[in-house]
Amino acid sequence: MKVKSFRGPQIVVATVAQGRTVWRGAWFLLRSIRLLSLAIFAAALAFGAVIWPHDQKLLEKLHFLSGPQEEGARRAAYFLGTWGDYPTYNVPLAVAIWLYGVWRKSSAWRRVAVICFLGATLAGLFDDCLRLTLGRPRPDAHLADGFYGITYAFRGGFESFPSGHAAAVFGAAVALLVTELRLGLVTTLFAFAVVWARMELYRHYPSDVAVGSMIGIYFGMIVGFGAKLRRTRVARGA
Repeated sequence: MKVKSFRGPQIVVATVAQGRTVWRGAWFLLRSIRLLSLAIFAAALAFGAVIWPHDQKLLEKLHFLSGPQEEGARRAAYFLGTWGDYPTYNVPLAVAIWLYGVWRKSSAWRRVAVICFLGATLAGLFDDCLRLTLGRPRPDAHLADGFYGITYAFRGGFESFPSGHAAAVFGAAVALLVTELRLGLVTTLFAFAVVWARMELYRHYPSDVAVGSMIGIYFGMIVGFGAKLRRTRVARGA
């Protein structure tokens, strides 16, 4: 009787190779549209600047519930805000997709997991570079609004702009929209819910989540389409 060999190491090696391929595709696309990328980021910042003077009024309009309804909304927002973070949502989501691919013996699903992970990770890292440099206080810090700079950013409560939650959840969602539409639609709906939750909890202003979401959408598209482009070029070369 034949004994099936354990394929764990081979699967991990294959996943790393897929990650390298996806990264190469994303990097190629990034280099190909450098000027367009600058224009997109400039547009995102300009959009945030337009919203910024109206942040407080917009935030107040979001809180139109009262009594038991408001308490229920805050509980839902707390749940979404807690479980919609990078380590509690994006990483487990990518791992779950990867394990599904292992179970189905599908390299395509393992590749989707890699794309999901990279979309969230790149968006989150880029977002962190901004918010840990600009130092905007969160709404619940009850401080004068503004950008206090990198000196204050690491004191806690000064990481409002742009929203890291928004960047990461949309980075994963849009990458999945490009590569696995049905799953991407579900994760996109969840992304919108997380963005709402962060404002409901007074953790972010509307301009924070708007710019953070645009960052996520950008990197999700870069990773998703970059991976597709790389796969097409490899197939043609073969």
